[in-house]
Amino acid sequence: MTEWPSELPGLDIKTALSQLGGKKKLYLRLLAMFEDSHLQDIDRLLAAASEQDWKAVYEINHALKGVTGNLAANELYQLCIDIDGKLKDEQHDIESLLSALPVAMTTLLASITQATQLPLDE
Repeated sequence: MTEWPSELPGLDIKTALSQLGGKKKLYLRLLAMFEDSHLQDIDRLLAAASEQDWKAVYEINHALKGVTGNLAANELYQLCIDIDGKLKDEQHDIESLLSALPVAMTTLLASITQATQLPLDE
């Protein structure tokens, strides 16, 4: 069995594989689906926040929180948790959290690219 790193920046691979019963191929497929489906989420979230559309911010963030949690994309997931908590308390002072999102997404996407290069056991 080929060893994978336990983590890459922004990805806790060990936790994710534990949640998926060690299925590396499934994890890679889920990472690819994330890349295909959620690439624009940060831009959409920032645009909604600039328009003070807090309902849209909450909905986009909530969906992103769920998928990043499932992938063990912990850096982005924690930001989503923090935004979610503030919005639930109707606190809209989330600029610092929002400004951290693009960097966290860039880090995650770079790690997804790295993960796709990891060897699969056939």
